[in-house]
Amino acid sequence: MAKKTNIQQEITPPVGFNIYQDKKSRTIYKHPFLKKAVYIPVYDFKTFDLYRKRYILVISVFVVLFTLLSDWFSIPWWVTIFISLLIWIFMEFKFYKFLQNEQPVKHFTPQEYSGYYDNFEMQGTNKVLLKTVLYVAIGVLIVYNSYYSGYTGIYTLASWAVLGVCLVYAVFQLLVLLKVKKRQKARN
Repeated sequence: MAKKTNIQQEITPPVGFNIYQDKKSRTIYKHPFLKKAVYIPVYDFKTFDLYRKRYILVISVFVVLFTLLSDWFSIPWWVTIFISLLIWIFMEFKFYKFLQNEQPVKHFTPQEYSGYYDNFEMQGTNKVLLKTVLYVAIGVLIVYNSYYSGYTGIYTLASWAVLGVCLVYAVFQLLVLLKVKKRQKARN
């Protein structure tokens, strides 16, 4: 017989661009290119988050495969690019199929729903600042590691590119935080 527990798992809805909440706290995703809005049920949050992070996943696979195939097996770099492109196409296709299976939202107008800034506001200042510091720290550590390990050429350039992306995202987080704070002051 199964043991009963009083522990409740909190499932937080995804937060980001093109993600909205309606008055019933249902999550809605509006695809920017398909111009189609769909409801994302709670049981599909993890799958949806996986598909939303498909670009990071493909870049991570590229980095691992590039190191693995070029250093260990002396396979040309273009094979890694080809495999990464195949994975990206597969993930895009799966995401498209996923959206096709979700319930569409009829007559969707983004102004009627709570959007990115409202969801960003719920995260809290401390969490946003912590994420900002961590993004900068990981970018700096990646560059430091490339010099410490003695990497040259494309590896060093790639590490600086990652630092650039981390800094851009950190600045973006801070700008959105400032905009959210300004909106809060205007409401009060």
